Amino acid sequence: MDRDKLIALSILLIIVLSPTAYVLYAYHQFSQVVHPGTPKASEEYVVISPPASEGFYVLSERGYREMLARGQKPPEGSRIYNVSVDSYITGSPEVDLNLTIRSVYDSFTIILGDPSVKECTQTPELYNGNCQYRTAAVSEVTAMIANVFKTNYYIEGLDKGYNNVTAKEYAYNQTWLRYRKTYLTFMTKLSIGRGKLGNQNDLAVLLIGPAEGATANRVFTPRRGLLVIEGKTDDTLRAEIVLVEKLIGFSWPAGSREQ
Repeated sequence: MDRDKLIALSILLIIVLSPTAYVLYAYHQFSQVVHPGTPKASEEYVVISPPASEGFYVLSERGYREMLARGQKPPEGSRIYNVSVDSYITGSPEVDLNLTIRSVYDSFTIILGDPSVKECTQTPELYNGNCQYRTAAVSEVTAMIANVFKTNYYIEGLDKGYNNVTAKEYAYNQTWLRYRKTYLTFMTKLSIGRGKLGNQNDLAVLLIGPAEGATANRVFTPRRGLLVIEGKTDDTLRAEIVLVEKLIGFSWPAGSREQ
C-alpha cells in the first residue's frame, strides 16, 4: 500500500473510531459515577415508617440502637429502612447534600428511572417494582427540589426589586421553566458520564431502584450537581428522600403538605 493510501486509511479510521471511543468513554464515566468506590466518609441512618401513617421518623443508627436498648421499639408492623449516606466531596455527608441541593443552578433534571417506569401509567404489572411507591418517590423529590428552586428565585426576585407577590410569581415561573424530566436511557447515561447532566449549572437527581438494578440503600453526591438516591425497593427510595429532606433541614412551605 502506497503512502497516500495509508494516510487516507488512517484518517478514515480516526473518523470512524473516534466517535465510538468517545461514546465508550462517556459510558464508562457513567459507571464510575454510580459506582464511585470508597467514600471519604459515611453515616448510617434508620428511617421508620409506622403502619397506618404517612409520616416517617429519622434516627441515626446509634440513636436507633440506643432507643432499642431503652426497651423502646417501633410500633408493630413498621417498615424499617437502613440507609447509608456517603460523602465523596467534602468528607461530610450532610455538607455534601446541602452543598449539592441548595446551590443555585440554571436548571434541574429529575431522572425518573429506567424507561420501564413508563409502564406504571398503563400496564403497571409489567414494571419490575412497585408503581405506587415509585410514583410517590418521583413526586416527593420533584416537589422538594422545586421548592428549593422557588426559594432561590424568590430571593432573586426580591433582589430585582419585586414586591412579595410578584417575587413569588417570578419564582414559580422561573422554577418550572427550568424543570426537565427524563428516563435513564443510553443517551441519558452518556449525558451524565460526560457531565452534561449533573454539573454546576444543572442539578440532576438520579433514582436507582429495583428496575435499575439497585444493590444497596444509599444516598450520595458523586460530584457537585448530581444527587444519586439508590434503594433496593421503591418504598425505600421514598423513605430515602424523606431522609434527605431531614438532613438538609427542608420543610414544606405553609399551605403545602407536611411531612
